[in-house]
Amino acid sequence: MPPRTRFSRERVLDAAIDLTRVQGIAAISARAVASQLGCSTAPVFTRFASMEALHEALLDRIIAAFVAAIEEAARSITDLDPLLAVGLGWVRFAADEPRLYEALFLTHHRYHFKWGPIRRMLAARMAEHPRYAALSDAERFALVGRVSVVVHGLGVEVWSGRLPDPSPARLSSLLTQLAGPLIDASIAQGWTTDIHSALP
Repeated sequence: MPPRTRFSRERVLDAAIDLTRVQGIAAISARAVASQLGCSTAPVFTRFASMEALHEALLDRIIAAFVAAIEEAARSITDLDPLLAVGLGWVRFAADEPRLYEALFLTHHRYHFKWGPIRRMLAARMAEHPRYAALSDAERFALVGRVSVVVHGLGVEVWSGRLPDPSPARLSSLLTQLAGPLIDASIAQGWTTDIHSALP
């Protein structure tokens, strides 16, 4: 008798992310993931205590893919302001991985708190750039949040297909036009409070 196929946690997650890329995160169920794997639902519940646990692990995997995209942009695009380079990685993620972008930013879920550590990482990296060197950690953190509102708007335009030319050159130009003035005004006017935090 041939040995039974074993499904690791990573393999179950691979199946879930592949399914998300094709059908969206709303399609994720134990049966759908099992079907993708070609097995019963037992491996899904063996590797994950609940569907909630699977959904969180899936979101973590999507967040990791998103962070890899923005880090690659920040590393490779040296002729652009670092915050705008990150923005370009962000909107390219919307173009390259529309279903993952949808799952992360356009689906109601309880894991929005996971965005905070990403913002802190980006804010810390900005400290080395002359444009942001005089800002405090909290001000850089707040600026990432403010700019993310504009970048996300552009990301939605890309995700929805309403932007006819999502080429890197066009997106870079739009980010400079849309987010650049916001950055300048925020620094000049002292708009450095975090809009995502509860007001006192």
